[in-house]
Formats: sequence, C-alpha cells, structure tokens
Amino acid sequence: MWIRFVANGEAAADEELRRLVADLRGRNVKVDVRPTWEDGDGHRLAREAAREGVDLVVACGGDGTLHEVVNGVMKEDKSPVLAGLPYGTGNDFLSALGIEGGPRQFGRWLDTSPRQIDLGRVGDHYFLNMMTVGVGAEVTAEASQPMKSAVGSLAYFLRAIPAALQRETFDVSVESPDLQWEGESAFLFVGNGPQAGGGWRLCPAAMLDDGLLDLVLVPEMPWTEILGGVRELVDAEQPGDYGGILYRQSDRLELRFAQEVPMNLDGEPRPARELDVVVEPGAIRFLVPESL
Repeated sequence: MWIRFVANGEAAADEELRRLVADLRGRNVKVDVRPTWEDGDGHRLAREAAREGVDLVVACGGDGTLHEVVNGVMKEDKSPVLAGLPYGTGNDFLSALGIEGGPRQFGRWLDTSPRQIDLGRVGDHYFLNMMTVGVGAEVTAEASQPMKSAVGSLAYFLRAIPAALQRETFDVSVESPDLQWEGESAFLFVGNGPQAGGGWRLCPAAMLDDGLLDLVLVPEMPWTEILGGVRELVDAEQPGDYGGILYRQSDRLELRFAQEVPMNLDGEPRPARELDVVVEPGAIRFLVPESL
C-alpha cells in the first residue's frame, strides 16, 4: 500500500502524526507526507497523488483541506481511496462520520473496507458537506465557540439574523422534482452532510450515502418566526415544513437568483447567480473506522 498524507501546517508539525508515519513505515507501508503552504496546494497534491497511483490519500486538516483534496482527485480518471484526520477549525464532514481526535487509531483503519460517499456538484466543483447561499454564507464561520456550545445550532441564526437585517434578502426561484418555489429568502442551505460551521446542524436529516441532497429554505419572515421554525428544524428526523421553513430532499436542484449572491461550498466562497446542483452517488471511497 502507498499512503500519502496531505497535511496543513498544524498537522505537519504534530508529533503524534509524525509517530504514526514512522509506525506505518516500520510496518513496511510506503508513506510520504506533502505539506500545504497556500490555497490550492491540497488540490494540486491530490491530483498528483491520483496520477502517480497512490492507493490512499489522507487529508490532514479541516473542511477546506478535504474540499481541495476531493476536488483534486475528482479531476482524474482514477481516484484513490480517501481518508481524513481532523486538524482544522471546522471538521464537520469528519464529525458526521464520527471521526474525532488525533491519528492514534488510524493504523487500525487500514484493514477496513472504505465506504462509498456521495458528493454534491455545482458545475465542475464538488462539495462534501454543504453549500450555503446568501448572508448565511458570510457568517458560517463567525460565531464564537462558546456561543455554539451554549446554544447549539441556534447560535448560527442568532449570529446571522442581525447580519441579515442589515443586508438585503435575495430573490430566488427553486425547482426540484418535488418543489417549485419562488420568492424572497433569508437563508438557503444544500447539505450532503448534516452540519456546517463547526457543529451547526443545519440539515439534520442529511446522510452522506443516501443519494440525496437536503435543501433547507428559510423565506423572508419575522426573525421570531425564523427562530421558532429553527427550534423545530434542528431536531428534525425527516424533511417537511417546520414553521415557515421548507426542508426537502432531492437528487437535483435548479436555483436562479435575481442577482449574484454570496455562496460557498464547504466554506470556500464562490459567488453565483445560477446554480444547477446535483448529487453524485457514491462518488468517492472514504476510509472510516470499522465500528462507524
């Protein structure tokens, strides 16, 4: 087996990761480490790994590192198995898989079979976890950790609503196989995974391997009504209407906006006006502990 670790600065300096690499080499596993220095390095290094025939690429970082690695390997005809170790400010994708902590247990994963994981796709860009549109895209990473710990997913909206009141909502038309909607929206999320921004469960019923994307659409309405709907939404076990909030699942969506709006994929900004969003079922093979 040939393993390549693509590591952000924090991971590359971690003594525990260094011990893992030494242990794997002691087991006659071919291992190399490629540190990232600037934006785009993860994408480039992952493409190189796919071209060179690396068997397993381990993204050591946060959601941004994983996002780059996935988009890199998806540009190649043959994709290696992927894995991840959490070394970022937000580790939402790995958390959804139940992966937490450092690399101590990683060596045991090598005997497990990888899981087929879905990806969302917008044009030729992929996202593992979540697409966020509008003012929500601007505040996904801004609420403090103490605030998140105190009030959970409501922290996102408590932080975002004042920002929304200072900015215009956006006109959007949404079309999917079971939803046609047009109007003013305050927030819009499309989740492959259930959470974003370091733990906010914005699409709580989302699963990473069900062949569906989860749409949460929050129309413009008084903030008291938004919070009322959110209180119902955060514990939702299935799609439906939660107050005035629409929660749907679909394998494809067409989103059209009256003007360009802020948008991000896994936290990476990509402003847009027209979005065709589809799910790619089982697009990547991802290594996780056997018990998960």
